[in-house]
Amino acid sequence: MSEQPAPAGLADPSRFWTKLGAEHERELAEHGLDAFKRRQALRYFTWRWRPQAMLRSEQLRFLVRHSSPQTWAQILREPVPVGDELWHDSGFSRAERRMTVIATRLIWAYAERHGSREVLSLPEPEIGSPLPIRWRGRLISQDLANCALEARAIERACDGKAPISIVEIGGGYGRTAYSLLSRHPGATFTIVDIEPARSISSWYLSQLFEPERLRFLSPEQARELPDAGFDLGISISSLQEMRPTQVADYLQLLDRTVAGGTVYLKQWETWRNPDDEVELRFRDYPLPQRWRSVLDEPAPVQTRFLQAAWRVP
Repeated sequence: MSEQPAPAGLADPSRFWTKLGAEHERELAEHGLDAFKRRQALRYFTWRWRPQAMLRSEQLRFLVRHSSPQTWAQILREPVPVGDELWHDSGFSRAERRMTVIATRLIWAYAERHGSREVLSLPEPEIGSPLPIRWRGRLISQDLANCALEARAIERACDGKAPISIVEIGGGYGRTAYSLLSRHPGATFTIVDIEPARSISSWYLSQLFEPERLRFLSPEQARELPDAGFDLGISISSLQEMRPTQVADYLQLLDRTVAGGTVYLKQWETWRNPDDEVELRFRDYPLPQRWRSVLDEPAPVQTRFLQAAWRVP
């Protein structure tokens, strides 16, 4: 492979991510990594359910439409231990705790019907101090439920073929990597991300998997990725927070490194980045013309997201 220079846009994070990264660095300096699922994860893909915003929540409206009276009865029948001392450092009010427990159970019940059962059977790792949400005698989480839904979409896009080498742009703390590496024991996973997310995912995943299955790269190191080196490329809720030039550069990176494989994206349909003063629409992403669509639909639960996948010739 000829050496590929890292596009300038990859090495220059957006103002949004520079600001968010600095915020997370301050929190980590104060609190450490031990409780990142109660802090940093709330800015990745774990949703905080505030009672005053519930009527405006598209997620709740979706879950109400797709949950039977029997499901609601099961969820409400089991106690909601909002006074449990395990909540004491979460920063959630009692009302927020109750709504978050109920919403998480609703998402889990939906994922049981429509997601990957193999992913839902995985234990929620207690590394990082997840929120103490239990149902039917086990610890559950929004992240694992959403991973089950995403894994099922990826399975459809790949026609059920198990991925062997996976690259993710913006891995957060590593929730997707955990679900897919557990689901596919023979796979390897490469995360391309900025700090401190890269260090968080490295710390987390390195406690769960063998080091030879993992690789963590900065955007500057993206040139180390081999041409056609991966059969699955992923980006979930990360591209819309970049500048347009960065989005184009990352799509070109996926085009080069996932040639012969499948790319899966799950992003906001439209999102305004207030720090960079940019509004990006999923439909306007500069996708390489040679990509062939195999999946294109509103995401379940987070209905203001779209999820789509393409085969890369």
